[in-house]
Amino acid sequence: MTAAQIDYLAVFQNLPVPVLLLTPDHRMIDANDAYLRIAGRPREDLAGRDVLDAFPDNPAEPGSTGTTNLGESLRRVAATAQPDVMALQRYDVEDPGRPGHFEERYWCPVNVPVTAADGQVKLIIHCVEEVSDLIRKFAEAQAAGA
Repeated sequence: MTAAQIDYLAVFQNLPVPVLLLTPDHRMIDANDAYLRIAGRPREDLAGRDVLDAFPDNPAEPGSTGTTNLGESLRRVAATAQPDVMALQRYDVEDPGRPGHFEERYWCPVNVPVTAADGQVKLIIHCVEEVSDLIRKFAEAQAAGA
């Protein structure tokens, strides 16, 4: 099989890792199926929106830094055209079926530039791994003295 014969859209949609495609100004262009599953939202609810507006900080957690940290990472990628691996993030997500109710979630995000021939960043690949269950199990083990 040659590169010309590969359906890259199908590959993108079926990647097991959640991936979101963003413009350098944080607008969501597309998301793969894995990302839509963890976000709990359909593609049409996300396309064209600013990721920081679509996924705001949990207002019940006044010390939340998810949007600030993500915004800073995306700005670094856009400015430097270099990948940015973020530290573990607590970034709660609003339950789409229950507006105003946020679920505690933990993520390991990586932001990677897609550049044009002139070196300018045209897109940013936002790749995340949700590790909420792992963090909860670790906290339970610590509380149990393990």
